[in-house]
Amino acid sequence: MTAEQTRTVFKAAGVISVVTVASRLLGYLRDALLAARFGATYLTDAYVVAQDLPASLYSAVGAALVTVFIPVYRESIQKRGEEAAWRLVNTVLNLTLLISAVLLLFGLGLAPLYIPLLVPGLPEEPTALAISLTRTMLPMLLFMGMGGVASAVLNANRRFTPPAMVGMVNNLPVVLMLLLVSQAWQIHWVAWAVVFGAVAGALMQMPFLPKLGFRYRPQIDWRDPGLVQVARLILPVLVTTVVIQFQDFVDRFLASNLAEGSISALNYAVKVNSLPYGVVGAAISTVLYPSLAEHAAGERIADLRQTITTGMRSIAFVLLPMALGLLAFREEIVKIIFERGAFDLNATEATAFALQFYSLGILFFGWQDFLLRCFFSLQDTRTPMQSSILLVVLTVAFKVMLVGPLAHGGLALGSTLAAALSVLFLLWQLRRRLNGIGGWEVMKATGINLATAGAGTLAGYLLYQVVAPYFPTDSLLDQAVRLGVGLGTIVLVHVAAGMLAGSREARDVVTQFAGRFRKR
Repeated sequence: MTAEQTRTVFKAAGVISVVTVASRLLGYLRDALLAARFGATYLTDAYVVAQDLPASLYSAVGAALVTVFIPVYRESIQKRGEEAAWRLVNTVLNLTLLISAVLLLFGLGLAPLYIPLLVPGLPEEPTALAISLTRTMLPMLLFMGMGGVASAVLNANRRFTPPAMVGMVNNLPVVLMLLLVSQAWQIHWVAWAVVFGAVAGALMQMPFLPKLGFRYRPQIDWRDPGLVQVARLILPVLVTTVVIQFQDFVDRFLASNLAEGSISALNYAVKVNSLPYGVVGAAISTVLYPSLAEHAAGERIADLRQTITTGMRSIAFVLLPMALGLLAFREEIVKIIFERGAFDLNATEATAFALQFYSLGILFFGWQDFLLRCFFSLQDTRTPMQSSILLVVLTVAFKVMLVGPLAHGGLALGSTLAAALSVLFLLWQLRRRLNGIGGWEVMKATGINLATAGAGTLAGYLLYQVVAPYFPTDSLLDQAVRLGVGLGTIVLVHVAAGMLAGSREARDVVTQFAGRFRKR
């Protein structure tokens, strides 16, 4: 990629990141309100189990369709024209809705059987609540499937903002409901708000599709060459997504035998930890994915290699300072987000304990998502399947070994260690496939980013200590000032040191900000 193209990536990723950060902030407000209303108790344990199940089922089937859809869609446009591509969109959309409906019916009927198997350590009352909440939230599947296909089409056509806004639309009804509830039994109202948010998120994207040329047709063309290609690719992806989702069930299974609130502490830690790689890292991957698919479809291997190198360097540049900042200020971050109402100091410490182990793997989580998309763009779904199987074997082994000495912290560390080894496997396979991916360039850039992020973290921590006596209370304002100074220093020192070290990414970020400043 040229310097101009790299700046375009950062610009597009920046737009997505801003929208996604707003969505995540609303999500953190949702989680903070949930923690304040219900704490880290059996109520939230049951709620987390119930909410995760529809998402996991969608990821296992609906997201598998969407994942293989983008490269096949881009190939259909290049080789068969836009009309054929839109027929494929209708086919995939209707097939996704059909599969989601079947899963919904089975999920409603079999909930009393599989919920006790997923969380055998939960007492009878929270298990019954989890079953009830699961049945309430399962209709989300239909709308998650519809919204997933719409997001894939929009992203494939480089319309990134509407899909990025889905999280905000999903979270708003839940936040409004949590402002109203106050009793334990009203957690069912929160569940209904989650379903309403899924409906709104799906419907919000649909008006953008006709502007691209889409016209809905209630049909499934079983002989469509694109669908045949999707069917050929989907089984390994389906296995991949099922296996990856299995990790969450391992966490629930093992944590259900630990102290009350362990499931919730893990959940809250994941929510905080996923902000860096789930927002900024995923934004870079999302922006680059259509380009990866185009290069692969056109067999432009040199361009593909350069895009992969750019992606890995960019992800390392943005995620390393976030990872170190999260590690250094984990308790302060958990406290400012969650510690109020029923979420007390013990809950903060339990969540921060898990967060320190998750934060060590932020770069690996971000790279893993990007590398999987690299293989999907090549329409290679077998290698991600092999990686996912390796990942879950390692995850289960690490977590079983570590849950004893580290409790729920061991579950978090197990995820980090398994992700690191999975990334090494993916890099090895991708290097073999493309005969090189600029590995030394990526390693050098990552080393520089680690050094500059480390310097920023040290400076941020020291300045935090200097500022703390002047803002000593636990008021929200004082906490925000202390934390803002610490985290802001990390970013400024990281970018400034990167400029001195000749970092291309640091230079591009400064160029973007300088350009915006000049325009104003």
